[in-house]
Amino acid sequence: MASTLAPGLARKLKKVLETRTDSPDLLASLATLSSFYSDNTQAERRGLRATIERRGLSINEEFLRASESAQKALDAVELEVAGLAECCDR
Repeated sequence: MASTLAPGLARKLKKVLETRTDSPDLLASLATLSSFYSDNTQAERRGLRATIERRGLSINEEFLRASESAQKALDAVELEVAGLAECCDR
């Protein structure tokens, strides 16, 4: 059947058929996807990319908020080290 398909389509079909559906990464991705993609409607499928992008943005913003205190602590350490280096130079 694949020999009658256009070369590009045959290549894509072969790639899909060779995909392991039991890999831990794929299973984890599907589990995450199922947590916020519940209805398989045309509208949901159309908005899936935007939903995933919003979720990614939200996760990145949460990471930035969580790492803010660590960044402030590192800034304080940098000031202390700069002060010590200045003292040693004198």
